[in-house]
Amino acid sequence: MRCKYCNIEVGCESKICPLCHEKLQIDESVDLPMAYPPKKREKVPVKKKLLSPGSLYTSIALTVFTLCLAINLRLTPTIYWFAIVGAVLIYGLILTKHTILSNNSIGIKIFWQAVAIFAILLALNYLLKHQISNYIKNWVWDLGLPVILIVSTLVIGIYTAIAFHKWHSVIIDALTVSALGFLPVILYGCGVVHNPVMSIISACLSSAGIIFCSILGRKTLISEFKKKFHV
Repeated sequence: MRCKYCNIEVGCESKICPLCHEKLQIDESVDLPMAYPPKKREKVPVKKKLLSPGSLYTSIALTVFTLCLAINLRLTPTIYWFAIVGAVLIYGLILTKHTILSNNSIGIKIFWQAVAIFAILLALNYLLKHQISNYIKNWVWDLGLPVILIVSTLVIGIYTAIAFHKWHSVIIDALTVSALGFLPVILYGCGVVHNPVMSIISACLSSAGIIFCSILGRKTLISEFKKKFHV
């Protein structure tokens, strides 16, 4: 079969000329080989997808919480202990999805851990303040929150000191977590925190963390800020 436009011989079954890309006049009486041999399609067995660990945990957690809620309302309707169970299950979900199975940075993992633990303390406080007379309900803000932030600052500080060879990936997280340590002092100024002792300790430790990152990791910090803000 010959192309009438560029006059080349096409020796295979094709509707378009491979040189000038014009349509060919196909002579059906001539048996030509196919340009590309047909490929046999093999049947690929479909693999059944198993539940991911996060989805499996969520299903189990919802089942456990539903059972605890039903038992609580049935047997002890005046004590809402199901709130503690729910908070612990939420913490387990955050621990599984946002810490163990997550590829997030160390700062984000510490943040979610702090949020989850603080949620458990709030649930515990809500349960106890309705059951105990002369209960000091503000301990969550006066003691719980500052301690969580102090531990978070210490953990990110130790990790930053150990992983000094990859400061470029942790220096911003260290500064962010350290800055959160000033939150109790701010809440004290707003009247939420009544006893400022632990809040002051948290703020002092955060200041030390920020100074540590600013002095020892100054070059890395400047470089990372330039990357973040495209300077």
